[in-house]
Amino acid sequence: MDDAIATTSKTGQGILRLLDRALLTAHLLTGSLQQAEKAALDAVDSWNPGEEPEEVLFQNVLDAAARAPSNPDSSSSHLPDELKAVLRLAPQLRRCFVLRILAGLPEQACARLLCLHSDLVETYTCDALQCLARGT
Repeated sequence: MDDAIATTSKTGQGILRLLDRALLTAHLLTGSLQQAEKAALDAVDSWNPGEEPEEVLFQNVLDAAARAPSNPDSSSSHLPDELKAVLRLAPQLRRCFVLRILAGLPEQACARLLCLHSDLVETYTCDALQCLARGT
């Protein structure tokens, strides 16, 4: 019985870590903590944990956040300065950077999520990297 409780506890902790990562990624994608929370809640509601792995939950959050309008708000005070800099990027640059660099998605997956040509994903990602390196 104790092993079952320990396994359930570890699974729950893993899901919480995944949701933390997904919420942060969604926040950076949308520029809005409120929209990120909505994307995460929508993803949790649509996820079937008995039949789908945890990564499906993460992908569902990304899908919902990518569909949300980019609507920056002032709810970033809890973020480190490096991530605040990401929020200051132009929306297309920020969204490509977050998905390609921070989430580590392949170019084609980013293009699909953002409804962009894959060449634009790479261009916007490179532009974002240059802006962040310059501090602009």
